[in-house]
Amino acid sequence: MGRRLVSFKEATEEEIKLCGGKGASLIKLTRAGLPVPEGYVLLSGAALSEVDALIPKLSDKYTYAVRSSALNEDGQKASFAGAYETKTDVPVSGIKAAVVEVMASAESERVEKYAQATDTKKEGIAVVIQRFVRPEYAGVLFTSDVISGSAEKMIGNYVKGEGELLVSGSANAYEFSYNAIKYDYEGPEEFGKYAKKLYKYSEKIRELYSMPMDIEWAVSNGKVYILQARPITTLHRGDEGTFSINGSFAGDYFLTRTNVGEIFMQPTSPITYSILETMFQTMGVPHFVDNIEGQAYLNVSTVMSIMVAFGMKKESAYKKLEDLTGILPDGVEVPVFPVKKGPFVRKILHLIRPKRQKTKRGLSCAREIEEEIKHLETPQQLRAYWDEELLPFINKSLTEIMKGINVLPLFGTKEKIEKCCGQDLAARLMTGSVGVLDSMKPMLFLEDLIAGKITKEEYINICGHRHANEMELICPYPYEDPSYVERAVEDHVKSGLNVHAMKEAQEKNSEQAWVEFCEKFPKKKKWMRKKLDSYAKANQGREYVRSEGVRIFCALRQYVLSTGRVTGIGEDVFMLYMDELLALLEGKNEIRSKIPKRRENYEKNMQQPPFPNNIFGRFDPKKWIADPNRRNDFFFAKPLASALSGASAKVTGFPGAAGCVTGRAHVIIDIRDAESLQEGEILVTNATNIGWTMIFPRAAAVVTDIGAPLSHAAIVAREFGIPAVVGCGNATTEIHTGDLITVDGAAGEVRKENLLSQNHTAGL
Repeated sequence: MGRRLVSFKEATEEEIKLCGGKGASLIKLTRAGLPVPEGYVLLSGAALSEVDALIPKLSDKYTYAVRSSALNEDGQKASFAGAYETKTDVPVSGIKAAVVEVMASAESERVEKYAQATDTKKEGIAVVIQRFVRPEYAGVLFTSDVISGSAEKMIGNYVKGEGELLVSGSANAYEFSYNAIKYDYEGPEEFGKYAKKLYKYSEKIRELYSMPMDIEWAVSNGKVYILQARPITTLHRGDEGTFSINGSFAGDYFLTRTNVGEIFMQPTSPITYSILETMFQTMGVPHFVDNIEGQAYLNVSTVMSIMVAFGMKKESAYKKLEDLTGILPDGVEVPVFPVKKGPFVRKILHLIRPKRQKTKRGLSCAREIEEEIKHLETPQQLRAYWDEELLPFINKSLTEIMKGINVLPLFGTKEKIEKCCGQDLAARLMTGSVGVLDSMKPMLFLEDLIAGKITKEEYINICGHRHANEMELICPYPYEDPSYVERAVEDHVKSGLNVHAMKEAQEKNSEQAWVEFCEKFPKKKKWMRKKLDSYAKANQGREYVRSEGVRIFCALRQYVLSTGRVTGIGEDVFMLYMDELLALLEGKNEIRSKIPKRRENYEKNMQQPPFPNNIFGRFDPKKWIADPNRRNDFFFAKPLASALSGASAKVTGFPGAAGCVTGRAHVIIDIRDAESLQEGEILVTNATNIGWTMIFPRAAAVVTDIGAPLSHAAIVAREFGIPAVVGCGNATTEIHTGDLITVDGAAGEVRKENLLSQNHTAGL
């Protein structure tokens, strides 16, 4: 049967599963080197005889705390704080009786009511027996605000004496706080000499758990002890077990769909979600791409927090990101949270300069890897292939992508060039000057294929992995369809378009602008050439990262499909997380029980409307959907004292590509309807990505809800000379198919023409 009573220092991973929430946490804290009073855990299901065996090992010099540790206690969803019995200052002779009392509390009325109130299933109970420290001070510390989720301040309370006095309210509590970004203590002077030590321990705990924490602590004989740490139950990302996830509930963040919304145009599947979580954890930026009921969001707070950690002021940090995420309304600040520079730098350096690679096969071997996976016939072969070939390939590929790519010139270059020569000349210099980006290749190379310059096989190898949902593993890639090239050729020939000519016209305009610049500013030629070249290289690098990153997902999709084939669960395999998929290959078939509820939630997510482009704070989709005055561009959890506080019918966004066009709008939400766009119509959509690129040349202009100056729609439109306004937020709700609209790309404005103008035009 094995041991049923274990010490904090010696518990195995299997034993920890039976230690309950509190016991497992104390073991984790002890192993992390935090000052936890030593103790033991009586595992769930153990007999009292185990306590009899322990008592002779305990010292009569000390007294002990005997505390519950239910298997569902101190979790993210429910803490059961105060529901179970706790006995403190127990002499050795009273430990067995205390254990009996604590175990009996599992059947108490208050535990039953708490379980019902939190919709939490009661499970087994373990018991913690821990050396009692008699405190001079005892209290709690929250690493984030329990209401707003803000992590910029830690807030605590303490009493003189035992912490039970704080819980019961029978003693006056003293408040204190820390600035969590840069240490600054505010609170009673008497506690000041212990404040910094507690702060450092709390930093370590927050980093250890990677989530907001509720920490119990005490000061005894001048030493700070950690008595417990559990997640703040009001700040959690939802239930990953059922794939019911809302990242906005985990803290106070600025989340945006700009750019990310162009990549993930439909809700992510569980398998894709888990792959993203793992990848960004590996890169040192957990939750960099966050998730609200399947819809992907870029966590701008994560990016800015890293920048602030490296010494940049918040205002300067966001200024650097404006071209990527858009301009914020007046008075709005991006929430940030503490980031440790050391761990982040170490993870990035490990990716860029790994100590050793298990494989020499990187991105260029992606198709070779896929073919090998197709021919694996047993779960054992697939499981071994993950460790020996696929995981090393992914790590090697991430290293290749990270090395040598510098996207910094994307930020701020436009403003510097405009300051030098004015907006008009700057726009003409930068348009058509970036060369052939990867996102343009499906169009340009299709014409090369038609002209006989490249073969069908070459076209498939270069472009066959690119499509609208190319990083969603549940979606097939174009190269999986043998007829996709022929259909693309047929459609392009029918359109009569010449995208090479469009691209060349923009390049010629850029060359003419260069001649004009050299005449006006001869002394700045060298400076400008350097700026334009670095800007072009950064654009090419960014697009390369996206394109080559997709090849990793191609290999992963094949691995997932093969797992579904050899295990017999087919498409249900996409409802698993990656670690569960590997467990399934090891024969752990109980994993299958998670599939029905996850599929139900995934399909529910697929029916949701697109959530707001920008979200500040905690966002409840149900309340937002029910609000008749909801906005699609911004959502603020806190009231905003600005013009943005109400709904607006005005359609404005960011200048995407210069030009002014009047025409009929065609609103298209689903990529599957993209072919309905007629030449000369104005495309109005939620967002675009490479999957939409093929229809761009027939659009008179492009208007999107999601986007910023550096978004896909803006860059591609500029390079083909198509006026564009991006990031409008409400374009698809305020504009309807058939409306006569004017798109002013330079001003970032979309104007509905009046009824008289529409009737007049219709009669021509």
